[in-house]
Order: sequence, then structure tokens, then C-alpha cells
Amino acid sequence: MLAALALAVTDAPATGQALAARPEAADPAASQPRRSAPPDVVALDELSVETRGGAAKPGLPPPTGTIGQPPAAFAGGQVAGGGRVGFLGNRSVFDTPFTQANYTAELIRNQQAQSVGDVLANNASVRETQPPYSAQRNIIVRGFPVNAKDFAFDGLYGIVSVHQPALEGIERVEVLSGPGAFLYGFPPSGSAVGVVNLVPKRAAEAPLTRVEAQFLSAGTVGGSFDIGRRFGDGNAVGIRINGAYRDGATPIDHLNQGAGALTLGLDYRGEALRLSLDAGYQHLDFDAQNNGFTVLPGFRIPRAPRLSLNVQQPWERAEIDQGFGVLRAEYDLTPDVTLFGAVGGSRADRDFFGSNGTITSGAGAVQLQTGRLAGEYTQWSGEAGLRMHLQTGPVDHGLAVVATHYESDEPFYRTGIGLLRSSLYAPVLYPPPARPARRLEVTTRSDLDGVAVTDTASILDGRIQVIAGGRFQGIKRDLALPQGGFQSRYDKSASTPVAALIVKPWDRLSLYASYAEGFGFGPSAPAQAINASATLPPAVTSQIETGAKLDLDPVGVTLAFFEIKQPFGTLEPRTRVFGLNGEQTNQGLDLNVFGAPVEGVRVLAGLTLIDGRLAKTAGGTFDGHVAPGVPAAQVNLGGELDLPPWLAKGVTLTGLVIYTAPQYYDQANRQKLPDYTRLDLGIRYSFVANGTPLTARFNVENAAGARYWASAGAGVLSYGTPRTFLASLSADF
Repeated sequence: MLAALALAVTDAPATGQALAARPEAADPAASQPRRSAPPDVVALDELSVETRGGAAKPGLPPPTGTIGQPPAAFAGGQVAGGGRVGFLGNRSVFDTPFTQANYTAELIRNQQAQSVGDVLANNASVRETQPPYSAQRNIIVRGFPVNAKDFAFDGLYGIVSVHQPALEGIERVEVLSGPGAFLYGFPPSGSAVGVVNLVPKRAAEAPLTRVEAQFLSAGTVGGSFDIGRRFGDGNAVGIRINGAYRDGATPIDHLNQGAGALTLGLDYRGEALRLSLDAGYQHLDFDAQNNGFTVLPGFRIPRAPRLSLNVQQPWERAEIDQGFGVLRAEYDLTPDVTLFGAVGGSRADRDFFGSNGTITSGAGAVQLQTGRLAGEYTQWSGEAGLRMHLQTGPVDHGLAVVATHYESDEPFYRTGIGLLRSSLYAPVLYPPPARPARRLEVTTRSDLDGVAVTDTASILDGRIQVIAGGRFQGIKRDLALPQGGFQSRYDKSASTPVAALIVKPWDRLSLYASYAEGFGFGPSAPAQAINASATLPPAVTSQIETGAKLDLDPVGVTLAFFEIKQPFGTLEPRTRVFGLNGEQTNQGLDLNVFGAPVEGVRVLAGLTLIDGRLAKTAGGTFDGHVAPGVPAAQVNLGGELDLPPWLAKGVTLTGLVIYTAPQYYDQANRQKLPDYTRLDLGIRYSFVANGTPLTARFNVENAAGARYWASAGAGVLSYGTPRTFLASLSADF
């Protein structure tokens, strides 16, 4: 087997990635009878070859770059066995002292995911906090909100769409549950718990030309293409182009959507130098998009309406245009020392003409505040650093240092019109008002800098690993008023530590404990707030996590216990002002199971239990209360079954059950959302026609037609997903 692995490394072009701990497939040559060498051939000793980006040493995994193909998929192909851990590079999930899931492009295609939130629906610790088909799909991780603006692209903030990033050019959706500011730097809008990182596609060794036709009920049609090629000596140059367009009606009344995206990914892999360039453009538009609701206090939350009903007006319109570009480089000074750096930026324009709703009674009465909201985002982001591997006596060290910079200029416009009256159960339609001119309200200017350093020390062939480090962070943010002066100004700095211990009593079992702090802005005010777009003062978030990870190949199991403390932000329902009101502590556990236990069966399941409590509230009024938007239990049970060839060759059945326990909307714990269970079903059929591989997919979301409120996170009451049919046919030429 060692010889086979050495031969595989010798023949394969280097990509800057470390070899997986186990081969994904057996070497075909291993099953062939070994031939004796002719008498005139001299047999050489076995040659051992190391991959670029770090020498293969026992103990610590070598420092690995992030340019090229990402870590190999785990058994079953739905998640990867490794992923990016900030400036540490790619690491195995079993050598990472945090909870991380890395969802593959195969899962994205098979589930016909339309958004990042659709992908993360597979994760029990994650729930969306915005309704389906809204322009911005924010999420909640371990009971804390994460703004879509804070999604990273290839490790950098400020690149992907601030609203709903296109998935067509994405190879992996990685989610880190817990504070990640130490690893990635602080996010632009202050989402301190949870990091979502989107990994761009790269051209593989085999040429790829894929086209797909798509349909979504009740009338959205579209298509996409994916082209990948490699050129040059040793296939050193790669190009990957992805494009997509869809337009039409959705299952929600009056809600139409349009989306177009085009992305380009170039990469070069030389002997010591690796480069990549990513660029793209995306357009989104919505008619009568869902925005969610605020709820006045004093009455019970009304029963969820039929989810196809829509209180938004047909004349409401949202449009977003965004373009981006990123250049990344890695250079191996020696086999053990790698320099890396990246710089990128994006420009986005959004223009919303519509309304935000407030539920004013238990009978479902709704008040719609209409107006025009617009914004522009110009963002720049960059990093430069060094990763190195060295040995001092019996101790292996993986050292890493990085400097990060982010800056942005964001004019925010808002013009109010007036109030409309409607109902959840009998929406009222109004004639369109005149579209008001844009009025500049505030301009946000941010300048965020940080320097981080860490040492991962390993002894006993990696059975004991200690990670220690820290990040110094400086934050400057001005909210400038158009008439002069400032609404607020922040200029703060802090040093935050990280420490972790990994112990492997058995090669396949990892026990770990970690402590991490993050420093950044407080939560951002949602669109429903009077102070929308404002960010709260800088604050520190801390997490303690302990757990175990078991690699049973072809099944992986991870278990984590966590405690997270963060200042608590809430939207006051009467004044609609978003502000800090105490501290929130979430204690709980995450259990995840993934892989392929038997041939033809794949599982992806999780359980998250959370006890979220408030403390230090004004006057102690709500101390000890359950934190709003934090369900006590979230469960995901997903699986795929390949039918036997004698029954239906090439047919796979899929299913996903999502359960979310009751949750409170308010701090007083008087307004409660009931629990809900959502069932997704699917079938796909892979076959060959005239020599062309084809795959037909059909999925049904919320197949049972459940009526439910999905979330009360961040002070927004959001609809659940109506029964939705998705169909596609893809061909590989």
C-alpha cells in the first residue's frame, strides 16, 4: 500500500494540497499480478515523494495551502474530511479542535440548493432567520445571528454578495460553529459566532462540460453551465467558468424572482509558486419579496398562515447587482516554509422599494411600513502571512502568522412613505404609490486591521497536539451624517487569545478542548429596525468547547459540548430600535453523524441541544429568561438510498427531516413559537443516452405541507418554506 501511495504521488500533479490520510479508492494496479522484471532491467529502491506545501512528517499534518482542489470528500461524498481553518490552511476535521462541516458541490447539485441557507439546512446547529425567497438569507448558529454580509469567500470577507451569494461557482460551503474571529479576522458586521466560508471551484484534471435545465414551482425556469479545463506543461494552468440564469414565479403569491450569475476561476500551480484569480458578477431581483415581521408585545403569536399567502404588495421590488475579484498567491520558500497572500474587493448596489411588516394583534393584523431603502457597498480585503513547519527535539511545530485588513465605504439611503393595513390570513392589495427619491441617511466607513500568530505543537507522532495563539485587532468605524458630523464613531482595539488541546488515545479517536475569544462589532440592526444598518459597539465573545471526534471510515461521528457568552442584541418591538440589552449565554451540545455505513447508503444527521439564557439585563428584569430565537433542540435526519440495479438501476431515493423545538420571540418569554417538523423528499436517476451521462433530479421541500413559523432569531419572525417542487436535468459532455 505504501508503494501504491508513493506511485500515486509520483504520477499526480502537485496541487499544494496534502494527501488524504487514506486513499479515496484502491489503486487499480494493486489488484493486478506483479510481473517480474526483465533480466536487463535494474530494480531501483522505492522512491518516496512529498507533496509541495510542507514536508510529510509524522505527527502534525503538514502546512497546506488553499489554492487548488480542496480536501477530498469523506465517504458518501456529501461532506469533506477536511476544510479551511482560517489562516491555518486546510486541516482534517478530525485534527480541528472546533466543530466544522464542509458541504460538497455534489450535495449542492443533488439537493438543488438555491442559496447558502438551503445547503446549511443540513446542519442541526444552523437555522435561517429570514423567510424563503427574501433578498438576504441570514442564519443563526448555535443560537446567535450571522449576517449574510459576513460570509467569507476563500477565507476573505467583503467579497461575496452581501445578500444571497450564487452557488454556481462554489465547490464547498464550510461552516464553523462557534467564534472564528481568531482564524478569519473579525467580520464586517460583527457576527462573532459562526463562520461560513465559500470555496470557489477549480478545474480538475478531467475536462468538464456540464449543462443543466432547472424548474422550481410555481414557474421559475432557468439553466446553468459549468466548464473546466487544464492546460500547459503538467496541466499547470486551470480555468473554470460557471454561469446561471433563472426567472419566474415562486410558490408564494406575487413573489417572482430573477437571478443571473457568471464566475471565472483561474489557477496556476508551479514548482514553488501557486496563483489563483476569481472574478464574478451577480444580479438578483424580487417582486413582493418576503421580509419577515416584528411583533408587538402583549398577545400570543398568531398561528402561521398558509405559507403561499403573501402580505407583501405585488408592486414591491428589490434589485441587487454585485461584482467581485480576488487574487491569491502562495510561494514555498522551502518545503517547510510557505508565504501566502490575497487581495480582493467587491462593489454592490441594492435598491428596495417595498415594506416591512409588524404584527399588531393575535388575530393576525399587520401594519406595513412602506418606503424605499437603498445602499452601496465598496469593500476591500486582504491578508498576508507565513506558515512553517519545524522540529525542536521531540516536538513538531506548525507556526502561522497573518496580517489582515478590511475597509469599506457604504452610503445608506432610506425614504419613508406611509402605513398600510393588512392581515396574515386575508392580505389586502393596494395600488402602487409613487416611487420616492433616494435620501442619504448615513454613510458607514470601516477600517479593520488585525495580526494573528499561532503555534501548533505536536508530540508522540501527533497523539498530543497543543494550539496556542492570539490576535490583536483594531477597529475603526464612523457613521457619518450627510449634513456633517457623526452618528457614532468607534476606535477600539483588543487582544484575544485562543488555546486548544487535542489528545488521540487511538488513531481514529480525537479528544479535544478549546477556548477562543472574538472581538468585533456588536450585532447589526436588521432591516426592520429604525436604526437599520447600524452596528452596536465593539464587544468580546468567548467560547469554551470540549468534544470527541471518531473516524470509523466510512462513518464519522463528532460530539461537542460548548458554552458561549456574548452581549445580547434585541429589537424593541414598539420603538423598532435595535440595541444591546445584557448578555446571552448558550450552553449545549452538537452531535453529528456522516458517511456511508454500507454500500449504497449515505447518512447526514445531527442533533443540537441549547440552553440559552439572558443575564445582566436592564434592572435584572429578564435575567434567567430563555433567550429569544433559541430552540432547546434542533434535529436533522438525512439520508440517501441507492436502489439495487435489479430493481431500478441508477435510481437514488433521498430524504431529510428537520425538527426545531419551540422558541420565544420576546425577552419576557410570553410570545412563543410552536415546534415544527419539515420533511423533504427526493429522487434522482442517472443514466447514459447516446454516450452522454445524464442525471434527472426531483426534490420536494416541505412535502407534508406543514404550516409553521421558522425562526424568531434577531427579532425577526420569519415564515417557513412552503411546499416546493424542484426539477432539473443535467448532462455531462
